[in-house]
Amino acid sequence: MKTSTAHLRRRLLSSVVPVAVLTASLLAAGCAVKPEPLTADENLARVRTDLGVVLTPQEPLTKAVSMDEAMARAIKYNLDERVKLMEVAVATDQLDLSRYDMLPRVVAAAGYVGRNNDAGSESLNLATGRRTGESTTATDRHRRTGDLAFTWNVLDFGVSYLRARQNANLVLIADERRRRVVQGIMQDVRTAYWRAVAAERLLTRLAPLEKRVEGARRDARTLEALRVQAPLQALNYTRTLVETLRQLQSLRRELVASKSQLGALMGLPPGEPFEIEMPAASVMQSPPKLDVGAEALETYALLNRPELLEESYNQRISADETWRSLLKLLPGIDVNAALRYDSNSFLLNQRWADYGARISWNLINLVSAPATKSYAEAQEELIAFRRQALSMAVLSQVHVAVLQYRELKQEFALTAEQADLDTRIRSQYINVGEAGQVGELGVIQSEVTALLSDLRRDLVLADLHNAYARVMVSAGVDPLPETMAANDLPTLTQAVSRGLSSWQERANGVIRVKDLMAAPKTAAKDAPKPEPVKQDAVKQEPVNKPVPVAAAPVAVPTPAPAPAPAPASVAAEPAPAATPFVLASSASPVPASSPAPAPAPAPAPVQAAAPAPAPTAQPAAAPATPVATASFSPVIQADLGAYASHRLAEQEWGIIAKRLGTESNGVGALYAATRRSQDGKTIVQLRAGGFADRTAAERFCHRVKDSQRECTVRTLSAQEQQSDSQTADRLASL
Repeated sequence: MKTSTAHLRRRLLSSVVPVAVLTASLLAAGCAVKPEPLTADENLARVRTDLGVVLTPQEPLTKAVSMDEAMARAIKYNLDERVKLMEVAVATDQLDLSRYDMLPRVVAAAGYVGRNNDAGSESLNLATGRRTGESTTATDRHRRTGDLAFTWNVLDFGVSYLRARQNANLVLIADERRRRVVQGIMQDVRTAYWRAVAAERLLTRLAPLEKRVEGARRDARTLEALRVQAPLQALNYTRTLVETLRQLQSLRRELVASKSQLGALMGLPPGEPFEIEMPAASVMQSPPKLDVGAEALETYALLNRPELLEESYNQRISADETWRSLLKLLPGIDVNAALRYDSNSFLLNQRWADYGARISWNLINLVSAPATKSYAEAQEELIAFRRQALSMAVLSQVHVAVLQYRELKQEFALTAEQADLDTRIRSQYINVGEAGQVGELGVIQSEVTALLSDLRRDLVLADLHNAYARVMVSAGVDPLPETMAANDLPTLTQAVSRGLSSWQERANGVIRVKDLMAAPKTAAKDAPKPEPVKQDAVKQEPVNKPVPVAAAPVAVPTPAPAPAPAPASVAAEPAPAATPFVLASSASPVPASSPAPAPAPAPAPVQAAAPAPAPTAQPAAAPATPVATASFSPVIQADLGAYASHRLAEQEWGIIAKRLGTESNGVGALYAATRRSQDGKTIVQLRAGGFADRTAAERFCHRVKDSQRECTVRTLSAQEQQSDSQTADRLASL
């Protein structure tokens, strides 16, 4: 027995020692790993690979690059845009992978099992406590096994489903981040393009002027050496020329990199030459127009800013994370089934199938359930508060961007006027210089001053375009549609052009922030109010119905001559409240006449707004064609201020109508005469009417305010409408 035991020990040692030696060798090899820097060949191969991607050949530049094409090239070839596109692709692939996590596990396995002796065993008689003395085995020394197992955990399925939903929202977040990068690229391209235009315009004028200044400096040094002038006078003259030359060189340094920056944004290789399409002179003198109200931009920004949409998707992810935390508190249910094989010859059935189900529940999770739920809810509230704080920041950014645009617009007008004055002064200096009345230094300084003024005007124009682009970025405007038929450069250029020309129309079509904040009950309660007011107004004053607008452009018959009250006579009528005379088009007076008989007295001609400054403007004898429009709201008006006489009010409306072109949209003037109780003088209030809705009236006021005039939108109450209608009837009967 002792010999057998010693023999077994030797055999055990002989099998353990090789394993120990192999393990020690692996550990020694792992400890011997040292940092190995890149070799020169590896580094060179990396550079070649990267340049092969970065300097990918683009579509050739066959003509001068316009701003739309520059933006299209930036979208297609800019490396930052490519990075964001790859992030979207990676997030999409991650979503595809997460969908497979919801499937059950199907595992196929095969193996080989062997040992150096038999797996024998003895039995113990429990009744007598003695061993049976017989050694038996039920396992072969060498076996082959295989199985195909199906396992599905219901709890893991729910967790995987929520994880897949989170990955789907991560795809949307990656797309919003790509939108934000594209919007920033568009802003940078617009600014770089206009700075490059300024550089192209002025660098051609800069080189001849530098040569001229350099020649004058050499002449001044010659005069100084010949002592033709006093030394102090010659030195001051030379110093002025040197200072002028230094300004020109500083100016060149500022402008020379503008074109390279534009090329880098378009993804062109550094140093590749290209031409810029120069805008027309009228475009250089007119700033970009912003015909969108601040309230419309606010709503558009809240609906479209990528940062806000990203936070909304983060809130979805946080909500799904809350459900995942709660699901982990539930018991897990495992369902399994398998097909198995074992080559053991002692088995009666070497192939069999087994199946079962198991439920498990970690009861400790019940203790942490309240804390888990509280943490998840706090996460959701944090994201909601963060989105709300970001919404306030977005509103502030919109207002700041609009204010900066308006300020730069005024600054551009002043710098353009100053550049025009300096150009005219330069012309005068050139004329008197040719006549010999002024020296070369005065002519050069006038040319440098004019050049600097032109540069300042062009740079302010570039800053104004940057402010315009900042308004677009603050509002979350996308230059491209959601889907396009192709991704080639001409299609991208056309899409960018359409997007830049139509975004203001899209922004004007959204609902205002104040309307969004209005309660539905209040809106429903106020909605039917204008209807009875309209009916009463029609009954009391049928002659006023066809005055503001017409359903179709038909000629209005000329009424019979009748004594029309002059503004002075109208003003003499005592009126305790503001009384509107009539709503008429500013293009031509439209007489108020009713084609159908009415129970009221015969309609009298109503005073209309005429562009002539005469105080007693009569309706024109020729038939007039009123402006065609779909509908209008008689309760919405724009208050344009009060004037001392009807003539002054007419003159002011003529200026506003000519500037805004109101004859094309059916907006007309309303005059309301009021006699003051203190001194009995007449005050004429100028208003505008004929708006389709309040948004149209606010858009009109916004354009009026751009002309440095006051304008306030007001909605007439039922009492005001009734009072105005009765007073208008009384005035018409005079």
